[in-house]
Amino acid sequence: MDLLGEVWEAFLLMIPAMVANGSAVLVRRGTPIDLGKKLWDGRRVLGDGKTFEGLLVALSFASIIGGVLAAATEEALRLVYGFLAGLGAMLGDMAGSFIKRRLNLARGAPLPVVDQLDFVAGAALLLFLAGAPLGIYGLILVSALILFLHRATNLAAHRLGLKDVPW
Repeated sequence: MDLLGEVWEAFLLMIPAMVANGSAVLVRRGTPIDLGKKLWDGRRVLGDGKTFEGLLVALSFASIIGGVLAAATEEALRLVYGFLAGLGAMLGDMAGSFIKRRLNLARGAPLPVVDQLDFVAGAALLLFLAGAPLGIYGLILVSALILFLHRATNLAAHRLGLKDVPW
């Protein structure tokens, strides 16, 4: 596969992850995934921002997008890849929150690069494990694009009142 094809494939594989990451903020309140538990450092495992309801919305949207991509490309595996990209995105996002809590950063506090690419790393890991055709060069270039898109969509979500902070 040539570089342009690899980038296009990476973009198609990451669309459900991007949708999952963006759709979780539609849930304003819910049951925290960590159920309020604290770790040895006295801080929450994840915090109030990661909820079961947000996870369910994110996985639903990612699966729907995976289904649309499967129908459009006539490749049934894209449905599975969509779900896995969404799940990986949410696990990566939770890992980012876990890191931020260990660093004693408040909910919404910025942590550059982690804030923008934690969901990409989680999605890429699950997609690689599932054998998805995700090439490293395509992933790197799509990640660069996602850095820009992440900033733009977060600014829009903040202005619409969906996010408390613009990052």
